[in-house]
Amino acid sequence: MFKTIFLKEMKDVLRDKRSITLLVILPIVMMAALTLFYDKLLVSSEDTEFTLAVEETADAGFIEKLQTYLPDVTIEKYANVQKAMNDGKVQAGIEMGKDWEEEIATQAPVPVRIYFDPGNQESSGAWSLIQAAFANWQNEVVQERMVASEMDPNVVNVFQVEPQTTKNEDDAMASFMLALLIPLLIPITIANGSYPSATELFAGEKEKKTMEALLITPVKPVKILLAKWMTISLLGIFTGVLCIGLLSGLMNFTTELKKGMVAIENPLLFILMGVILISMFAIFIAGVEMILSMLANSVKEAGYYITPIIGLMAFPMLIMFFIGSTQNLGLYAIPVMNLFLFVQDAFNSQITNSGFAIAIGSYLVCIAILFPVASKLFHNHRLMLGK
Repeated sequence: MFKTIFLKEMKDVLRDKRSITLLVILPIVMMAALTLFYDKLLVSSEDTEFTLAVEETADAGFIEKLQTYLPDVTIEKYANVQKAMNDGKVQAGIEMGKDWEEEIATQAPVPVRIYFDPGNQESSGAWSLIQAAFANWQNEVVQERMVASEMDPNVVNVFQVEPQTTKNEDDAMASFMLALLIPLLIPITIANGSYPSATELFAGEKEKKTMEALLITPVKPVKILLAKWMTISLLGIFTGVLCIGLLSGLMNFTTELKKGMVAIENPLLFILMGVILISMFAIFIAGVEMILSMLANSVKEAGYYITPIIGLMAFPMLIMFFIGSTQNLGLYAIPVMNLFLFVQDAFNSQITNSGFAIAIGSYLVCIAILFPVASKLFHNHRLMLGK
C-alpha cells in the first residue's frame, strides 16, 4: 500500500502544470540566464576597448600620446566633451589645456579634467584605464626630468616589487563568481521545485476536502506521511541534480566562467559530494515545507508561510563576506549555510571530509526532529481536516 500511495501522490503532482514549470522550465531559464550574465560580467571587466571624447581643439601630439598609452581606445573629437559623455555617445571624456607641452617643459602642473559615469560599469572601467595611462605618462615625464637634471632615475625606485599570485587572476575571479552562483541558486531552486507538491499534498487536499478520504483508508497514517514526504523530497532532489547538470553543460558555452572550474582539484568527487549534500538538503527543506503546509488551510495560505523561508536562503551569502575564506567547521552544522561553505572550500581547495560529515550529520539531526513534529501534526485529524 505504501508504494501505491507514493505512486498516486507522484502522479497527482506531475499532472499539475505549475509543478512542471517550477521543476523543469524555471531552473533551465534561471540557470542559463544567470550563468551567461556572470560570464558577461567577467568579460566586461576585462574589456579595454571604449570610446574616449576629446575637445575639438585637441592637438595631434596629445591624441598621439593618448593612443600610445591607450592603444585599444577609439578617440573622437567633440565640441562639448561633457555633453557627449552625458548623452551616452562615449564612455569617458578628457579636457586638457592647449599649453600642456609648455607646462610640462616648465615643470608646472598640467590641469586635466576627466569625465566618467561611476554608475556605469563600462565608464568606470574606462576611468581605471585612463588613470593607469596618466600614471605611466607621469612616470615617463619624471624619468626624463631626472635624466635632464643629471640625477639617477633609480633614486626614486625604493622598492622593486615583484607580485607572485598563487592563482591565475582570471581563474580566481571566475572561481569567486561560481562560489556565489552555485550555492545561491541550487537551494532556492530545490525549495521552489518542492514547493508546489508540498502545498498541494497537504493544504491543497484540505482545501479540496480529499484529505478525509485519504485518512479513512486502511493505510497507516505514518505510511501516508512518509509517501508524501518522499514525493516532495524526490522532486526537490530532481531539481537540484538538474541544476548541477545544467550548470555543468552551460559551462561549455561560456568564455570566462568555465575557467573557474580549474580551482577544484577533484571535480568528480565535488559533484558526488554535492549530490549527496543537496539530497539531504532536499529532504530537510521538504520536511519544513510539509509542516508549514499542514498548518495552512489553503494553498494560498501555505504560500504565505513558505515564501519567507525560501527568501531566507540568500541570507548566508551575506554572512560569507564577513567570515572570509578561512575554514569554519562549526558553521557546517547550520543548514543552507553548509552548502555555501562546501562550495567555497571546494574552490579554495580546502574541502575536508570532517566538514562534509558535520553537514550530513546536521541534516540527519534536523530530519530526526522534523519527522516526529510532522507525524504529530498529521495525526491531529482536527488540524488535517481543516475548516
